[in-house]
Amino acid sequence: MNLPFRLPSPGVAFVLTICATMLPGDAPGQETAQEATARGFPVTPVPFVQGAFTRCEGIAFNGEGRLFVAGDRALWEVNTAGSVTRLVELYSNLGLAPIGERDILMADFGPNNAFDGNPVRDGIVWRISPEGDTTRVVDGGIGDPNFILVLPDRTFLVSDDATNEIFRADLEGSLEIFTRAVAHPNGMALADDGSTLYIAQSFQQINPYVLDDRLWAMPLSEGLPTGAPEVVARLGEQALNDGLTLDSEGRVYVAANVQGTIWRFDPVTGETVLVAEGLPGAGSLAFGQGEFDTGALYVTSTRTGTVWVVPVDARGTPLHR
Repeated sequence: MNLPFRLPSPGVAFVLTICATMLPGDAPGQETAQEATARGFPVTPVPFVQGAFTRCEGIAFNGEGRLFVAGDRALWEVNTAGSVTRLVELYSNLGLAPIGERDILMADFGPNNAFDGNPVRDGIVWRISPEGDTTRVVDGGIGDPNFILVLPDRTFLVSDDATNEIFRADLEGSLEIFTRAVAHPNGMALADDGSTLYIAQSFQQINPYVLDDRLWAMPLSEGLPTGAPEVVARLGEQALNDGLTLDSEGRVYVAANVQGTIWRFDPVTGETVLVAEGLPGAGSLAFGQGEFDTGALYVTSTRTGTVWVVPVDARGTPLHR
């Protein structure tokens, strides 16, 4: 099956050939019908920002509860009415993470990227203030930085979904390999007790593109990998797992980009439930903070540029900043 799909890069639309096949037992586990009905899943996503971007991916709330979105090769602030203000233009519009009380870390492919056939290690991680002041925290050494996850000691992980590399960096610019255990890693989320790193796998390979649907759990001890990761959920053909986040009960929410769905995985029960559908290009997701809806996910689209609100009757786990 050939499916036109816009990759999370600043390039043009590609055609992906879906080669992944589902094996017996690969289908996601389900809550009982009674449980799903009681929770009202799947819910209907509500458009929050429309027409402001042609595409957007990164999304994060800073420590003041202000909302920021990476879209159309720039960083933007979004107010509670859904109006946007451009802060700074960059090369691309990838993952965001809050750092400190006010600032945002932003992943940027840089001038070249492997998805456009230019695998050059010129990726950048920016630190950007709400006033648009920028600092290059990481400048080179990473090919295509995508997702950023800040750790308790304020170092941060950066995934490169064109490779099998997850890096660990700090605010002074040091950079080292954290793991190469998961191919084409994208979204990441850290369990509250620090014992598990959840990793979304987007592809089996690129050039040509073969999509993937696996959610991995990597055991950690004292902040470092201690064993091989295991697959804890598969979200189905054409998933292309993208962003991840956690709620206060430790459940993992996954944006399945090509499916246009949001899934929730419960590490305690092993169950996976469809939270929402009808979100083409679902990219990154973040729980509302401050004056925004704190019982909902805010979700970006790499295809349409829409930002949706998805009510989930849960709150996000506190993020490290």
